[in-house]
Amino acid sequence: MTINHPADLDADLRINLFLTTVQKEALPEEIFDTLAMDMVYSSGKKPPPIPDSIYWRLDAKSDGAWQVRIPLIKELSGTPNLGSNADPRLNEEDRLMKYFTAYYTDVSHAVSNQKYGIEAIIKKPYGIFEDRARALGRFFKQYFGVMRRQALLEAHSENLGEAPHFLADAWGYNWYIPNITDEDQPAYDNTYATFTNNIVTALTAAGTGTLAAGSVHFFNRLERYARDEMLITPKKFEDGTDGYVFLIPSPTWTWLLNSNAGVATFGALWRDVSNFSDDAKKMYPGLLGQYQGIRFCIDPRYPTLTLGGSASGGSGGGAAYTMAAQYRLMGRADDGSSDPRDKTETARMVGFLLGQGALLEWQPEQMHWEWEYEQYDKYFGSGVFFDIGIMQPLFDNGDESDTSMQQDSSCIVPFAMPPELG
Repeated sequence: MTINHPADLDADLRINLFLTTVQKEALPEEIFDTLAMDMVYSSGKKPPPIPDSIYWRLDAKSDGAWQVRIPLIKELSGTPNLGSNADPRLNEEDRLMKYFTAYYTDVSHAVSNQKYGIEAIIKKPYGIFEDRARALGRFFKQYFGVMRRQALLEAHSENLGEAPHFLADAWGYNWYIPNITDEDQPAYDNTYATFTNNIVTALTAAGTGTLAAGSVHFFNRLERYARDEMLITPKKFEDGTDGYVFLIPSPTWTWLLNSNAGVATFGALWRDVSNFSDDAKKMYPGLLGQYQGIRFCIDPRYPTLTLGGSASGGSGGGAAYTMAAQYRLMGRADDGSSDPRDKTETARMVGFLLGQGALLEWQPEQMHWEWEYEQYDKYFGSGVFFDIGIMQPLFDNGDESDTSMQQDSSCIVPFAMPPELG
């Protein structure tokens, strides 16, 4: 050693630098916004025309009504008068009507802030306060995805189960389950527990094998059943044809691509996304392609269903089974709470077949900022507040019987978990 070396700097005196331009988490795009059209009450009380879109946005002023009823006129279905001696008197058919009621209520989310003081100063380089608008915008983009899937699966967004409406728990009307016959598909029942029992009974019969995980043959059956039996109104495509949009869980799509597993390929009838125009690709974020009359869009935020109970668990003939829905929530919480979905082998992943008017959104009060201050304005909360309701259009004539309910716009398709290997 020929010279003295400088002593090491005390650890408490070392300068720490942090990059103040922070990384932002990515979000997938959703098809609901690009496939939306407005239903506008523009001329007094005259009902608006029904748009040819999957997602309806109702434009009705909150000071005009706290709920809106959308009518449905039934087609004639009576018996014709036959022969020259037929007397039409007392055989006139009365026109039947049904209606769907739209609701809205409050939603908000706020963040904490500090206006001055040492803690405010040392956080300032990170732009936390300035980032609140972007962060809340992305938060609600994700939460809108949650509410829309809730409405498709459970009939309405969760906020409508709170004050002042307290809408009852419900499941969507149409279900089509792989690996069981059309005759065994779950029948609608206006009693929630009984309908749950019907659905889980069908899912239990379908099992968790590979045939319940989806196949090309199943999608052939699904489209025929949607058109011929459920009478789901197809959406008109830009090429002059019509059909449906299918939100397919990403693991199910991976399974369908695995031809070695015995799943039939789509073959020559498959139209890959590369064959669509740029405008069509923009209209359908996540578009994979089209088979027959179904356009497939990947859905990494698919809901899951957890089944419980048993066929003999009820008493007095009551429903025995239970079923719980879980959704991919907002952000990426470190404790895993942002993704409470059931990924076990016995869970079901939910896909959705979407036709015209699959969902209706009513947002009479738009997003706006509100503030809350305390301690001489040192601490304050700032948040986004608005009113909204997202619902699955379910038309009824008021008697709420099992046979009077009508839904012609979407179908719930639950898949078994496919094998990861093999």
